[in-house]
Amino acid sequence: MNSPQNVPNPKYQAGELLSVGIMFPACTGIGYGIGYWLDRWCGTQNIFKIVFLFLGIAAAFINLFRVIQWMDRDDDNSKT
Repeated sequence: MNSPQNVPNPKYQAGELLSVGIMFPACTGIGYGIGYWLDRWCGTQNIFKIVFLFLGIAAAFINLFRVIQWMDRDDDNSKT
């Protein structure tokens, strides 16, 4: 039988899932901003913007998979 300590708090889980919605634009915007700054500093055109935009998107997906893995692990712990 599950003890109250093993049951995940639904409000905490909802907060973690809602943070994913903020994570995508934040990671993408930060990556683009870094690329924009580097392009201006180095005098290049759109090279760093594109590279860091893709790195920001990749970081957002990595964080998404971490949250999903964390949620799945909590679900497995609450079932046992």
